[in-house]
Amino acid sequence: MKIGILGSGMVGQTLAAGFLKHGHRAMLGTRDTDKGTLQDWRTKNPTAQVGMFEEAAKFGDLVVLCSLGRAAVEVLRLAGPDNLAGKTIIDTTNPLAGTPPVEGVIAYTTGPNQSLAEQAAQPHCQSL
Repeated sequence: MKIGILGSGMVGQTLAAGFLKHGHRAMLGTRDTDKGTLQDWRTKNPTAQVGMFEEAAKFGDLVVLCSLGRAAVEVLRLAGPDNLAGKTIIDTTNPLAGTPPVEGVIAYTTGPNQSLAEQAAQPHCQSL
């Protein structure tokens, strides 16, 4: 199976390597295909491909969203709704706001009863 990974950080690289290990084809999608952290990974995983988010979304029979949670809606927009239509998307993101905890409370980008997937499915995001 061809797996398109939307995100090229530690989670995306780890999952892509696992898919490759089990005989699947994988493409990491990123904003910057030349970023330094990908060079070692490409060397260790020579059968993997790296492309822009749109290319990875087109490539994958299955798509895995592995971006920062606060960037998820933008990454899906860059991947392109036509490239995602009809495909199963596995969402590994979490809605951490990226700010330090205040009195032990972690800030989120979503409400207490809403997931990032629900947020992305809202009407204002439908035209990603």
